[in-house]
Amino acid sequence: MIAGGGTGGHLFPALAIGEEIHRREPNARIHYVGSSFGLEARVFPVKDVWHTLLPIRGFQRDLSLQSWGRNILLPPRIIRSILKMRTLLKEFLPNVIVGTGGYAAALPLFMATKREEPLPIVLQEQNSFPGVTTRWFSEKAQATCVAFNEASDHLKSNTIFTGNPVRRDIDNGDQIQGAKEFNLAQDINTIFLFGGSQGSAFLNKMMNKISDNVSNAGIQVLWQTGDAEYSKYKGKDSDQIRVVPFIQ
Repeated sequence: MIAGGGTGGHLFPALAIGEEIHRREPNARIHYVGSSFGLEARVFPVKDVWHTLLPIRGFQRDLSLQSWGRNILLPPRIIRSILKMRTLLKEFLPNVIVGTGGYAAALPLFMATKREEPLPIVLQEQNSFPGVTTRWFSEKAQATCVAFNEASDHLKSNTIFTGNPVRRDIDNGDQIQGAKEFNLAQDINTIFLFGGSQGSAFLNKMMNKISDNVSNAGIQVLWQTGDAEYSKYKGKDSDQIRVVPFIQ
């Protein structure tokens, strides 16, 4: 079982790990667990992988009314997610659970460690300073695979420096086909503005400020805004600037 998601930073390493396991062990049964509110809710069906989506989302730290509402709903969502995970573990008991971080990984890892016979867990941490989920469960993990050696200073378990897992098909891109897909010119230098799978409000704001200057700069921009701010900036789409919410 591979648990993780919420953002691309947690999701795509999970998929890369699963793909490599299948490449080495074609008969391996892999079940992915994510959140129905995360990016994986869109990606898992497209990838056609065996998966379960939990009705859980992370605690909102800002003070907006929307965040207050989401936090009020958090306890019942946790209960529903526990019941769903309990059913899943009765139907499919894995040999190991791999956690790649994010709120989607926390509950499966918690339930794995609290069983009468705990399931072994392995963590994969993408950042130099480990995320909350990794820090919570590192002491109980058989190993934590880190992308940066500095991460080991903050963890209590056996750490292994592995780098970040990358999907094999990421090397199979075709420049000409990519230009056609996004309606970009093939003979102009292209800048890809990428603020992570959720976008970056700061980068979006800066790009918006200079967008009027792009047409005379002899360049073109492929601008990934993230879903949350796409409607705010989609009006900037032009021959020189292609605005998209997300690129898989």
